[in-house]
Parts: sequence; structure tokens; C-alpha cells
Amino acid sequence: MNYKDYYSILGVKKGASKDEIKKAYRKLARKYHPDVNPDDKEAARKFNEIGEAYEVLSDDENRKLYDQVGADWKKYKQAGAQSGDFNWQQYARGQAGQGGRHAYSRTTEDFFGGGDFSDFFEQIFGGGINRGQQRQRRARPGADFRDAGYGWDVRTESRKGKDITAELEITLEEAYRGTEKSVRVNKNQMKIKIPKGIYSGRRLKLKGRGQPGTGGGEPGDLYIKVTIKPHEVFTREDDDLYTNVEVSLYKALLGGTMEVPTMNGTVKIKVPAESQPGRVFRLRGYGMPVFQQEEKKGDLFATLQVRLPEKLSKKEKEMFRELAEIRKENL
Repeated sequence: MNYKDYYSILGVKKGASKDEIKKAYRKLARKYHPDVNPDDKEAARKFNEIGEAYEVLSDDENRKLYDQVGADWKKYKQAGAQSGDFNWQQYARGQAGQGGRHAYSRTTEDFFGGGDFSDFFEQIFGGGINRGQQRQRRARPGADFRDAGYGWDVRTESRKGKDITAELEITLEEAYRGTEKSVRVNKNQMKIKIPKGIYSGRRLKLKGRGQPGTGGGEPGDLYIKVTIKPHEVFTREDDDLYTNVEVSLYKALLGGTMEVPTMNGTVKIKVPAESQPGRVFRLRGYGMPVFQQEEKKGDLFATLQVRLPEKLSKKEKEMFRELAEIRKENL
């Protein structure tokens, strides 16, 4: 399988702390998020790659396996092995090629024949036995690896079940407040808790809810990809919300108050006199909850739009002409 350097993908050093990894992930996820880069396939690919890297490096067990075996970490985990409990001495004692025995080797280079752990792992769990031997052993449930000189029994082939991906569409209000949705996957009805502040395109993992494993293997996982419907009033960018607010020409010129819609009703704010169209008002803390940091919220940005009067009376037109003359406007 192609090796992916998850540390390089997130732009962190191999010894980076969990906080450093999380910080790097959040920064990159915002940069390449589908909401920020609509219809950008390369950004979507990078976003998924960043999520894959974070899924591995944010989990202590997965990260430890990845550091030890590299690209084969998931295959090693699915095979049922746990880091630190593999009996290397048993392997050295049992490896004999044509039935002979040799002394225990003290270096990984001796074990791997100059290769690395991933090469060795492929030999044991991948292509280390020729195809004819593989077919023969799979045909005989009682076969073991002693015939090939490896020295331990393999009675059954344990495989993890396949992962499943499903899609779920929610409203912006549901993303704001959090919700619980009922979904049906493979004829199974289940409830999914949607946390506050979730982004469109974010995947939620439900461990063990995928396809069942074989040979005693653990079941796969279920991934729910969340999509947020477009909203009539608000546009979302990261944790911030954007909206437009319309006021009359007179209010824009003379000042007053205007009502700004928020996710929790309307808020009144002051409009300074002579406010120009396009002026942006920032309402701090009125944006979306920050995902996995619900006590924090983004901001709401309201852009001023000026509504011009229509169906002017004769007197009103005269007053505007008089005003234009005072302002020395050429009509």
C-alpha cells in the first residue's frame, strides 16, 4: 500500500503533542473545508487526507501502531495483534526455512533481513508465503505456519468487517443547537447524536456499527457524513455567520436602530447617521458554537443595505431636487 506520512500531511514533527496535532488539524481543516472551497476537488481531497491523518495521530493506540509499522498499521491492528505483545523470540526460534533451526537474533535488521517492520509484516500477513501455499492453508482450517517455518498456529483467518459510510442532511439550526437524528443503515435503525457546531462535510464515527467481521474479527465502523442545508438568511464561514440587513434611506442618513436576525431571534443595534450601503456591523458571540468547544462561539456579521423610496410624490421629488441643488449635484 502507498505510504502516507501523516505527520507531514498535518505539518507537525513526529514528536508533536496531541494539542499541537489538534491545532494543526483545525487550521488545515478550516483552510480546505468544503464550505470554504465549494466544487474544489483538490481541496476536498486534501480535506479528507487531513481528516485521515488526524484520525490516526489523535488516537494513542493508532498512533503507536503507525509509528511502529507505518503504512501497515491498520492491517496489523485488524489482524488482532497489539503493540508490544508480539513474541519476536518465538518467531526467531521457529523460522527455519527447510526445517532447520537457528539461534535467536538480537537485532531487528537480523529479523527483517535488512528491511523494516512493514516488510516483515507483509511477509507474515501478506505475501510471505507463495500463492499455492496460501490457497492450500486457506483450504485446510487446521493448517499452521509451521509448514512454512514460522513456528505458530493460525487456526482461523480473523478479519475486521468493512466500514460503512452514510450521509445525513441537517439544517443550520440543528447544527447550531445540536440534535439527535434517527437513521437507517443496512436495515438497522439507530439514533445519531449530532454535536453543536458541526461542519458540513464532517464525518462522525460510530465504532463497531459497520459490517460484521469474519472468523471472530471485530465489526467495521460506521461513518456518518453530515451535510448542512443552505440557509435562507445566513451564510456560514467557519464559526462565523453572515447576513444582510435592509434599512430605509432616511434611517441610513439620519441614524436610528435596526433589527438584526440571529440564530436566537432578533437583536436591535444602533445605526449611526450617514451610514453607507455595505457597512458591516459585527456582533460578537452571535455566530456558531465552535465544534467540540461549545462554550465558545463565532461572530455574526451584518451588512447594511439601503432601501430607496419608491413612487415619490411631486412634493417629494421637489424636495429631493432642492437637496441635490444644495449638495451641488449635477442631475
